[in-house]
Amino acid sequence: MYSLHKIYGGDLKNQGSESFRFTVKDFKRVRGAFCSGGVNLSLNFDNGRNVMLHSFEFGKAMDCPPNKRPLIFDKNLDMELISGVVSGFMGQQTSVYLILEK
Repeated sequence: MYSLHKIYGGDLKNQGSESFRFTVKDFKRVRGAFCSGGVNLSLNFDNGRNVMLHSFEFGKAMDCPPNKRPLIFDKNLDMELISGVVSGFMGQQTSVYLILEK
């Protein structure tokens, strides 16, 4: 079973950049990520893998359907702790989600 779990949400402060941490508890694998448009996202997984994403290729416009926005990982990423940094324009409303598998 898959679940969309919000790991960051809010207005960007600190010169348009915010860091966050998330502990994977009841889930076995991270299958992908989903983010607001027009932001940069860097994810660091405790198994040593890093993922850096730039604007998710759909920019600031919402003309891309939601089912085309997620980034699906080719391999399952097993871990417990995820940290990251999201950056964009100061005051920009931003959300970051993970697609998790039980």
